[in-house]
Amino acid sequence: MTRKEYTDAVLTALRHVTDRERLAIQAELDAHIEDHMAALQELDYPPELAEERALATMGDPAEVGRELNACYQSWFWVILGRAAAVVTAVLCILALLHVGLLGMVADSISARIYPDEDSYFEKLTATERLDIRVPVGNDVLHVYRISVGQDDTLGEQVAEVLFCAYDRIPGGIVSQWLADGIILENPRGEQAVSGSGRGNWRVEYRSIQVPVQEEDPSVTLCYEAFGEQVRLELPLPGRETS
Repeated sequence: MTRKEYTDAVLTALRHVTDRERLAIQAELDAHIEDHMAALQELDYPPELAEERALATMGDPAEVGRELNACYQSWFWVILGRAAAVVTAVLCILALLHVGLLGMVADSISARIYPDEDSYFEKLTATERLDIRVPVGNDVLHVYRISVGQDDTLGEQVAEVLFCAYDRIPGGIVSQWLADGIILENPRGEQAVSGSGRGNWRVEYRSIQVPVQEEDPSVTLCYEAFGEQVRLELPLPGRETS
């Protein structure tokens, strides 16, 4: 999404504004986007990625537009002057940005300290807490748990790896491509692509499973993109190693 597409999406939701007010809100949105981009470019982000992450930081444009429209609609009946409506809109934008940034930092810090998501299995055969962190581009891949359990649907043992991805800067925007590109491989070359999980621009949590056999000592987590290649051999918990 480009900057123009973002601002157009926000402005589309505004129904109680004059043309002059619409232009003022657009200018305010552009100024905030410019500020975010400038801060990211100072950290050596390329312009295209800086714009992508600045727009993501602003929040969902439809939601921002609805919040702004609600502000205007609530003031519509008690407004003393159209200038007051412009001030209200600016304050709403600032409030949305500040709340979003605070939540972003909190969630990102949580993923760094002690991420904890539910396992795919109801009953685990064996599990082990990990703390493996691998920088990939501007992001970090954090592998934090490996488990073995019985999949009753498939009638076989399955290894599960839980991991998350976050930006190196607390509160920064993580690339979803990183989590989507993770592959888990067993010793026979069978592979699974990362599937179930959740994400919120700040952290991507994922669970990935692959079938294993009793004699399998480990599974391998693989990732290759942005000119970088990651291969992590992860010993299976509860298995004896020679």
